[in-house]
Amino acid sequence: MGTCTVNRRMRKIIKTATLGMLAVTFASLGARNSHANAADPQKTTGKKFLMFDNMAYKEKPDTSPDGLVASNAIYEKQIWPDRRSAGALPEHETFVKLVRGEAKNPGPLVIEIESLSLRGSAELARHNMEILAKLADWSHEAVPGRVVGFYGTNTLSDIPAANLPLAKELAKHVDAFFTALYTFDDDRTRWEIHALSAHDEARALDPEKPLYFYLWPQYHVGSARAMRYVGGEFWKFELETARKYGDGIVLWGSPTYVWDVKSGWWLVTEEFAKSVK
Repeated sequence: MGTCTVNRRMRKIIKTATLGMLAVTFASLGARNSHANAADPQKTTGKKFLMFDNMAYKEKPDTSPDGLVASNAIYEKQIWPDRRSAGALPEHETFVKLVRGEAKNPGPLVIEIESLSLRGSAELARHNMEILAKLADWSHEAVPGRVVGFYGTNTLSDIPAANLPLAKELAKHVDAFFTALYTFDDDRTRWEIHALSAHDEARALDPEKPLYFYLWPQYHVGSARAMRYVGGEFWKFELETARKYGDGIVLWGSPTYVWDVKSGWWLVTEEFAKSVK
């Protein structure tokens, strides 16, 4: 999801992090998570770690026997087929019909709108927030009882402090946070810092709402290994780290590519799924 947009938080970390900064961050991280490292987070919290399937790979098998629940996604190109109208509030009945037609799976409904940012001027951010809030409300109306949220890029992640009140207001209209934790390289330190940052931001917006990380078993567009499948060992690290800082994951994959398990990522996923059942 969002293959055209390189996650800005990750790019910033990669560009600006120094060894000194990483050492300080991890000293703090270790102190804050010493208890979590010593015990199974599910046993200490009583919460079940959820795994959702939003993968659209060609030849992808049914993953439900492994415990994954099929989720739903609506993309902004579906909401605004005519890009000239992007950002305007769509017609109510048209949007409700779209949601009902797309949200056929039992998992959450994730709305991916990356062009309506909460990062701009206060006036623009408020306008975008009000549009997004209305779409979330209409989605709840269309599929009552379904978990509804926004894909994090440009909406409810990496929000500047000045616009944090707007993000908190928008957070009232969703049921969960969906933040991307994609792979650019095999640097575990950076990846875990990214996960911790996403955790802290979500908890600041609403400590009661679950955080589900979007994971993609391929290296991100623009990286040195773009579109190669992630190896089993690093993928295992990602799954375990997501479990440490989140309430679940959503696995995503583009329909452009064919299901490929040679790197070992899927075998690791199956074993991980058994451990969280």
